[in-house]
Amino acid sequence: MPTPSQHAFSEKVAVVTDGASPIGRAIALQLALYGSYVVAGYPGEAGEKDQALEELQALGTLAGAVNADVSASSGIDALLSEVENQFGRLDLLVNTLGVTEVVKRSVTDEEDFERLISTSLKSIYFTVMKALHLMEPRPKGRIVNVLSSCNSEVSASNPVFRAANSGAEELTRSLSESLPEHLSVNAVAVSEKGKDADGRRELDAELFRPVEGADPDTVARAVIFLLSSE
Repeated sequence: MPTPSQHAFSEKVAVVTDGASPIGRAIALQLALYGSYVVAGYPGEAGEKDQALEELQALGTLAGAVNADVSASSGIDALLSEVENQFGRLDLLVNTLGVTEVVKRSVTDEEDFERLISTSLKSIYFTVMKALHLMEPRPKGRIVNVLSSCNSEVSASNPVFRAANSGAEELTRSLSESLPEHLSVNAVAVSEKGKDADGRRELDAELFRPVEGADPDTVARAVIFLLSSE
């Protein structure tokens, strides 16, 4: 995988929807390192937001952090309003919410069901739709959705989680076909057990090394590659 140059994303405006998760944080920091102006959403505590903002600004880039949970429309509006007010444009959008939220039990009530659908599917769709007016005028806008590929154990115990992530994968394909051609749409599926998204087969051990938990920096490098001109 080619490595972008040090200033590959110089002056490009990037949004990472969940900068509090390990993967989202790694993506935000790598984007800043390569010269992007980064705005990250933080659905957690204000202290996490302040710490992350300091880390981003320490890399010498303009950065913003917003307490926003993009599983809700109000959170999406808050995050994108910050981008519009601060920059008036958006080049790179990375949807990361829900990557670390794996519910290893059956969904037994509507609250669990709606939470899984909102984090894995709804947040991607409405963030993209609401960001379009900032991205369409840009010549080479790029969108990457980070998905959770669930192993067979999780799939069996939580079919709603599997269905939500399959829906997000199909949504990525549909967006890539329906959005303007100059907007690139891709996904990175994060697998923790060395299996494909459906858990049906083992990946080639010579090419894929099974690990206990996805390494955030490795995922971030894949996302950076898809956002780059490479």
